[in-house]
Amino acid sequence: MFGLPLWHCAQRMFASQTEGELKVTQVLKEKFPRATAIQVTDISGGCGAMYEIKIESEEFKEKRTVQQHQMVNQALKEEIKGMHGLRIFTSVPKC
Repeated sequence: MFGLPLWHCAQRMFASQTEGELKVTQVLKEKFPRATAIQVTDISGGCGAMYEIKIESEEFKEKRTVQQHQMVNQALKEEIKGMHGLRIFTSVPKC
């Protein structure tokens, strides 16, 4: 009728990480052991179709953005097979 009920949206907003978010986070922690920050968010409403990843790591130092993103894509090559989209934001720690 009007899409998802409001309580469903609120429930997702305040819920802990989804199973998919936890899995992607774990893979990234293993592949980027020097990462100082990793944030994985299911931006498809919890169904696992699209994720936003923010990762800060020394491994990205002196690499162009496209190379950094390729590293993340390579790390998640198996998980990506089941996704429709992925937004990646990479950075190098300031200090």
